[in-house]
Amino acid sequence: MDIIKCFRSYCAVVECGSFSIAADKLLITQPSVSTHIHELEKYYNTVLLDRGREKVLPTDTGKLLYSYAKEVLHRIKKIENAMNDARNLLSGNVEIGASTVPGTYILPEVLKRFKEQYPKINISLKIRDTSIIIKEVFEKKVDFGVVGERTRKQGLVFCRLTDDTVCLIAPGSERREKITIEELKKMPLIFRESSSGTRMTVAETLKKKGIRVKDLNIVMELGSTEAVKQGVIEGLGISFVSERTIRNEEKQGLLRRIDVERLNIKRNFWLVKRANGNLTRVAKTLLNFLKKECCIRDVNSGL
Repeated sequence: MDIIKCFRSYCAVVECGSFSIAADKLLITQPSVSTHIHELEKYYNTVLLDRGREKVLPTDTGKLLYSYAKEVLHRIKKIENAMNDARNLLSGNVEIGASTVPGTYILPEVLKRFKEQYPKINISLKIRDTSIIIKEVFEKKVDFGVVGERTRKQGLVFCRLTDDTVCLIAPGSERREKITIEELKKMPLIFRESSSGTRMTVAETLKKKGIRVKDLNIVMELGSTEAVKQGVIEGLGISFVSERTIRNEEKQGLLRRIDVERLNIKRNFWLVKRANGNLTRVAKTLLNFLKKECCIRDVNSGL
């Protein structure tokens, strides 16, 4: 039984005093209206309408059901109106920034779901290094950003979005499965540039182990994760990348992970916005959608 359809038919009959008039009002057949009323009377095990007079009137229990049914239908209408406002009428432009990994491997899938719900909101996504995105958020060049590191810069609010693991990768032909930190220092390394969030995370973790970047054998710096992966595939060296970025290459046998003893590199991706900047309605809608979809955990108030 479709209780909503039954309620609509029942309320129409009570208000019109006629099955046929109610059917015309609802743009359905009279047998359909009769079926809905029959299903309600069977479900509640009571007679709801007095059909013995010229005009159909509700019984005492029918009057009680009518008041509740009208309230239910009223609330459903409010829900429908709210959803129409949110999905179909909400329109505008949002400009966001993201560092390489979230911008390339996380946000596209989430933004696809967002566009399905809010087709009239246009999104512009800039992909830059973490430090550049943070700077652009601060300078009001984008509404907010998603980055791989947070800073203590005054005027900005950061909030944790999702987790990530950074792993060491080698060509698929590499036979070693584990190396020591001392061995890592001697191996040829390909690094991202200094403004990369991945590099910042790796450098900070190694520093806690007593290893500085200048202690490493860095043979090349490349400007994107895709360039780094290709460099490793070609045998130019090994590198640290997000595990999210190598799933296809692992399946194809082009890359493989190498464990480093006593080295576990975890990080977070962060939403960043201006502390005193009021977001537009559409920007707030997108930001809240990202929070919900990525299981956000607040670490700062204001987001």
